[in-house]
Amino acid sequence: MKNVLNVIVVIVVGSLLGLFINKLGNFWFPTGEINGLINTGIDTGLNPTTVDLSLVELTLGLVFKFNISSIAGIFIAAVIYKQLVKQ
Repeated sequence: MKNVLNVIVVIVVGSLLGLFINKLGNFWFPTGEINGLINTGIDTGLNPTTVDLSLVELTLGLVFKFNISSIAGIFIAAVIYKQLVKQ
């Protein structure tokens, strides 16, 4: 259970790091091919679905948005985590 929690933390922290890298890249390269490369991504998951039972309305959905910078952030977070655990 501890290993699963560690993997989830590394993915979340890496995704946030990737978001920061993406914002920084958009600031440095506002237009052009590099900006297009940074923002190229894949959306995968379940689109929001609504179930209306007259008394209760329930909306469920889960979408993951991966791009180059988020994958790089997850990789960097995993390398840092491995270095911290090794010591």
